Amino acid sequence: MAGVPRIASRWADRGFLADLRLVPEQFPLIWKLYHARVAEVRRGSGLGLLAPFISIFVHTALLGFVMSKVFGEPVERFIPFFAVSMSLWQSVSIAISESAVTNERSAQYLAFPHVSSYMIHCVNALDMLMALFSKILAALLIVAVVNPGVLWRANYAGVVLGMLMIVAVMFAWALPIAWMFDRWRILRAFLPQMLFAVYLVTPILWPPDRIQTHRWMIDCNPVFQLIEVGRAPLLDGGWPLTSLAVAAALCALGLLVSANVFRHNRALIVFQWVA
Repeated sequence: MAGVPRIASRWADRGFLADLRLVPEQFPLIWKLYHARVAEVRRGSGLGLLAPFISIFVHTALLGFVMSKVFGEPVERFIPFFAVSMSLWQSVSIAISESAVTNERSAQYLAFPHVSSYMIHCVNALDMLMALFSKILAALLIVAVVNPGVLWRANYAGVVLGMLMIVAVMFAWALPIAWMFDRWRILRAFLPQMLFAVYLVTPILWPPDRIQTHRWMIDCNPVFQLIEVGRAPLLDGGWPLTSLAVAAALCALGLLVSANVFRHNRALIVFQWVA
């Protein structure tokens, strides 16, 4: 297969680190698979890469202005917060949903033993990164219209770092999420409700400063810290050091858990393929 180097061991025989080391070598194939996914989306909707860009406009127009009135927040303050928050949350929630069903796609690569089992996870991460950039561009355009002063104060280096950290965390947890939702498949039926519950308790739809007496409930929410990694540099212009530290810890923990469930997840995929 073009773009895939031949290696000594098969996918079913490799360990976690050996399999992960193949990813840089097989990036040309990952890039081709990503383009194939974009072409598939374009055939289905006709939008392609414009779909994430447009979705932010729709959510902000339909929900952002309404919720600014519900919370009694000034439009020029709430809309930038909501547009950026929704951009980041959509990317995270879609990544979780994609990871939950990734094992079925990974089974397709059992016929190609020299391909990394992380192939689909890498395609998902690349798709998330591109979509996230598109969503953030849409959010920046909205902010430029509603409150351009925010853009002058923004820390763009921090925004880029935050986006990369978010993608890295989701990539690190992709395998444990895939294993969990494949091991206990009944959880897939409740995934939309789980994500909606997280959406409600995380400051995405509402500003975090609305809760003062129980602020610890927000600060101890890892999803809030993950969202804040990309949101704070854009809206506040600073470096969210605590959120960055939490994101780095989540990334390390995700890789550690991945190493422990790698063989169990591989067994699930092989068993389903044989069955």
